[in-house]
Amino acid sequence: MAATYCYQYPRPAVTVDFVVFTLIGETLKVLLIKRKHDPFAGSWAIPGGFLEIDEPIETAVRRELHEETTLDYQGPVAPIGVFGAPGRDPRGRTISLAYATVLRPPLPEVGGADDAAEAGWFELGAALPLAFDHDAIMEAALAWLRRDVVEGQAGLAILPLEFADPEVQNLFRAIGKNGRSATAWRNRLLREERIRPVPRRKGRYRSIEK
Repeated sequence: MAATYCYQYPRPAVTVDFVVFTLIGETLKVLLIKRKHDPFAGSWAIPGGFLEIDEPIETAVRRELHEETTLDYQGPVAPIGVFGAPGRDPRGRTISLAYATVLRPPLPEVGGADDAAEAGWFELGAALPLAFDHDAIMEAALAWLRRDVVEGQAGLAILPLEFADPEVQNLFRAIGKNGRSATAWRNRLLREERIRPVPRRKGRYRSIEK
Protein backbone atom coordinates (compact mmCIF):
# COMPACT_ATOMS: atom_id res chain seq x y z
CA MET A 1 0.00 0.00 0.00
CA ALA A 2 1.44 3.37 -0.98
CA ALA A 3 2.24 5.70 1.87
CA THR A 4 0.33 8.96 2.16
CA TYR A 5 1.71 12.07 3.77
CA CYS A 6 0.15 15.16 5.24
CA TYR A 7 2.18 18.33 5.68
CA GLN A 8 1.54 20.88 8.37
CA TYR A 9 3.33 23.61 6.40
CA PRO A 10 1.74 25.84 3.75
CA ARG A 11 2.76 24.91 0.22
CA PRO A 12 3.27 27.65 -2.39
CA ALA A 13 2.06 27.32 -5.96
CA VAL A 14 4.65 26.87 -8.71
CA THR A 15 4.47 28.45 -12.14
CA VAL A 16 6.67 28.51 -15.23
CA ASP A 17 7.44 31.53 -17.42
CA PHE A 18 9.03 31.32 -20.86
CA VAL A 19 10.83 34.22 -22.59
CA VAL A 20 11.21 33.74 -26.35
CA PHE A 21 13.48 36.09 -28.33
CA THR A 22 13.93 36.61 -32.04
CA LEU A 23 15.88 39.04 -34.23
CA ILE A 24 14.08 40.84 -37.06
CA GLY A 25 16.56 42.86 -39.08
CA GLU A 26 18.30 45.04 -36.51
CA THR A 27 15.57 44.67 -33.90
CA LEU A 28 15.48 42.24 -31.00
CA LYS A 29 11.91 41.16 -30.25
CA VAL A 30 10.20 39.15 -27.53
CA LEU A 31 6.97 37.17 -27.50
CA LEU A 32 4.32 38.51 -25.09
CA ILE A 33 0.70 37.74 -24.29
CA LYS A 34 -2.10 40.01 -23.08
CA ARG A 35 -3.76 38.59 -19.98
CA LYS A 36 -7.46 37.86 -20.32
CA HIS A 37 -8.26 37.49 -16.61
CA ASP A 38 -7.32 39.07 -13.30
CA PRO A 39 -4.93 39.58 -11.76
CA PHE A 40 -3.51 42.10 -14.25
CA ALA A 41 -6.28 41.59 -16.83
CA GLY A 42 -5.39 43.58 -19.95
CA SER A 43 -1.70 43.77 -19.08
CA TRP A 44 1.05 42.27 -21.19
CA ALA A 45 3.04 39.39 -19.73
CA ILE A 46 5.53 36.67 -20.48
CA PRO A 47 3.79 33.42 -21.53
CA GLY A 48 3.45 31.00 -18.63
CA GLY A 49 1.21 29.38 -16.09
CA PHE A 50 0.86 26.85 -13.32
CA LEU A 51 2.87 23.64 -13.13
CA GLU A 52 0.66 20.57 -12.92
CA ILE A 53 1.28 18.21 -10.02
CA ASP A 54 2.78 15.31 -12.02
CA GLU A 55 4.22 17.31 -14.91
CA PRO A 56 7.92 17.60 -15.82
CA ILE A 57 8.97 21.24 -15.68
CA GLU A 58 10.17 21.58 -19.28
CA THR A 59 6.96 19.91 -20.47
CA ALA A 60 5.02 22.60 -18.62
CA VAL A 61 7.14 25.33 -20.23
CA ARG A 62 6.31 24.12 -23.76
CA ARG A 63 2.68 23.36 -22.90
CA GLU A 64 2.00 26.82 -21.51
CA LEU A 65 3.65 28.46 -24.51
CA HIS A 66 1.44 26.49 -26.88
CA GLU A 67 -1.74 27.02 -24.86
CA GLU A 68 -1.31 30.79 -24.70
CA THR A 69 0.29 31.60 -28.08
CA THR A 70 -0.47 28.52 -30.28
CA LEU A 71 3.30 28.24 -30.85
CA ASP A 72 4.41 24.58 -30.82
CA TYR A 73 8.06 24.71 -29.74
CA GLN A 74 10.08 21.53 -29.14
CA GLY A 75 13.60 22.99 -29.11
CA PRO A 76 15.98 23.57 -26.19
CA VAL A 77 15.03 25.75 -23.23
CA ALA A 78 17.46 27.40 -20.80
CA PRO A 79 16.73 28.04 -17.11
CA ILE A 80 17.33 31.69 -16.25
CA GLY A 81 16.21 32.00 -12.64
CA VAL A 82 13.75 31.41 -9.85
CA PHE A 83 11.42 34.25 -8.86
CA GLY A 84 9.63 33.87 -5.56
CA ALA A 85 9.42 37.15 -3.68
CA PRO A 86 6.44 37.25 -1.30
CA GLY A 87 3.69 39.36 -2.81
CA ARG A 88 4.75 38.94 -6.45
CA ASP A 89 1.36 37.31 -7.14
CA PRO A 90 -1.73 38.77 -5.43
CA ARG A 91 -3.43 35.35 -5.56
CA GLY A 92 -1.01 33.94 -2.98
CA ARG A 93 2.55 32.74 -2.54
CA THR A 94 3.74 31.69 -5.99
CA ILE A 95 7.23 30.71 -7.12
CA SER A 96 8.05 30.95 -10.81
CA LEU A 97 10.67 28.92 -12.66
CA ALA A 98 11.76 31.06 -15.61
CA TYR A 99 13.20 29.81 -18.90
CA ALA A 100 14.31 31.37 -22.18
CA THR A 101 15.10 30.47 -25.76
CA VAL A 102 15.57 32.04 -29.20
CA LEU A 103 13.87 31.48 -32.56
CA ARG A 104 15.20 32.32 -36.01
CA PRO A 105 12.94 33.77 -38.70
CA PRO A 106 10.75 33.02 -40.52
CA LEU A 107 8.51 32.95 -37.50
CA PRO A 108 5.33 30.87 -37.21
CA GLU A 109 2.10 32.74 -36.64
CA VAL A 110 1.06 33.28 -33.03
CA GLY A 111 -2.26 34.20 -31.51
CA GLY A 112 -3.81 34.56 -28.10
CA ALA A 113 -5.47 31.41 -26.77
CA ASP A 114 -6.61 29.86 -23.49
CA ASP A 115 -6.29 32.65 -20.88
CA ALA A 116 -4.39 34.99 -23.23
CA ALA A 117 -6.49 37.54 -25.12
CA GLU A 118 -3.68 38.34 -27.58
CA ALA A 119 -0.12 37.29 -28.41
CA GLY A 120 2.51 39.07 -30.45
CA TRP A 121 6.15 39.98 -31.00
CA PHE A 122 7.29 43.25 -29.42
CA GLU A 123 10.48 45.23 -29.69
CA LEU A 124 12.56 44.77 -26.58
CA GLY A 125 12.33 47.90 -24.47
CA ALA A 126 8.89 48.90 -25.77
CA ALA A 127 7.02 50.91 -23.17
CA LEU A 128 4.74 48.08 -22.06
CA PRO A 129 4.15 47.71 -18.32
CA LEU A 130 4.38 43.99 -17.62
CA ALA A 131 2.32 41.98 -15.14
CA PHE A 132 3.63 40.53 -11.88
CA ASP A 133 7.45 40.84 -11.67
CA HIS A 134 7.92 40.10 -15.36
CA ASP A 135 10.16 43.14 -15.83
CA ALA A 136 12.68 41.42 -13.55
CA ILE A 137 12.29 38.13 -15.41
CA MET A 138 12.86 39.97 -18.68
CA GLU A 139 16.07 41.51 -17.33
CA ALA A 140 17.32 38.05 -16.33
CA ALA A 141 16.41 36.70 -19.77
CA LEU A 142 18.28 39.48 -21.52
CA ALA A 143 21.35 38.88 -19.34
CA TRP A 144 21.20 35.20 -20.33
CA LEU A 145 20.86 36.13 -24.01
CA ARG A 146 23.91 38.42 -23.90
CA ARG A 147 25.98 35.63 -22.38
CA ASP A 148 24.69 32.81 -24.51
CA VAL A 149 25.04 34.62 -27.83
CA VAL A 150 28.75 35.09 -27.13
CA GLU A 151 29.53 31.89 -25.21
CA GLY A 152 26.81 29.37 -26.04
CA GLN A 153 24.36 28.32 -28.74
CA ALA A 154 21.97 31.28 -28.93
CA GLY A 155 23.97 33.25 -31.50
CA LEU A 156 23.74 30.59 -34.19
CA ALA A 157 20.22 29.64 -33.14
CA ILE A 158 18.84 33.16 -33.66
CA LEU A 159 20.67 33.92 -36.92
CA PRO A 160 19.54 32.43 -40.25
CA LEU A 161 21.23 29.16 -41.19
CA GLU A 162 23.08 31.17 -43.85
CA PHE A 163 24.06 34.67 -42.81
CA ALA A 164 26.35 37.56 -43.69
CA ASP A 165 28.67 39.74 -41.64
CA PRO A 166 26.12 42.61 -41.41
CA GLU A 167 23.63 40.24 -39.76
CA VAL A 168 26.22 39.30 -37.14
CA GLN A 169 26.85 43.00 -36.55
CA ASN A 170 23.10 43.60 -36.17
CA LEU A 171 22.82 40.83 -33.59
CA PHE A 172 25.70 42.10 -31.51
CA ARG A 173 24.44 45.68 -31.60
CA ALA A 174 21.00 44.44 -30.52
CA ILE A 175 22.49 42.89 -27.37
CA GLY A 176 24.66 45.91 -26.62
CA LYS A 177 27.97 44.62 -27.99
CA ASN A 178 30.27 46.34 -30.48
CA GLY A 179 31.43 45.42 -33.97
CA ARG A 180 34.80 44.22 -32.75
CA SER A 181 33.05 41.64 -30.54
CA ALA A 182 30.97 40.50 -33.52
CA THR A 183 34.06 39.98 -35.69
CA ALA A 184 35.87 38.12 -32.92
CA TRP A 185 32.85 35.84 -32.44
CA ARG A 186 32.61 35.06 -36.16
CA ASN A 187 36.35 34.31 -36.37
CA ARG A 188 36.18 32.02 -33.33
CA LEU A 189 33.30 30.04 -34.84
CA LEU A 190 35.28 29.65 -38.06
CA ARG A 191 38.26 28.28 -36.10
CA GLU A 192 36.01 25.92 -34.15
CA GLU A 193 34.41 24.79 -37.44
CA ARG A 194 30.91 25.64 -36.20
CA ILE A 195 30.38 27.73 -39.33
CA ARG A 196 31.94 27.61 -42.79
CA PRO A 197 32.27 30.19 -45.59
CA VAL A 198 29.74 29.94 -48.39
CA PRO A 199 31.65 29.23 -51.64
CA ARG A 200 31.89 32.17 -54.03
CA ARG A 201 29.94 34.41 -51.65
CA LYS A 202 32.41 36.57 -49.78
CA GLY A 203 31.37 37.55 -46.28
CA ARG A 204 28.66 34.89 -46.05
CA TYR A 205 28.70 31.88 -43.77
CA ARG A 206 26.61 28.79 -43.10
CA SER A 207 25.98 27.26 -39.72
CA ILE A 208 27.09 23.66 -39.34
CA GLU A 209 24.94 23.34 -36.25
CA LYS A 210 21.18 22.82 -36.52
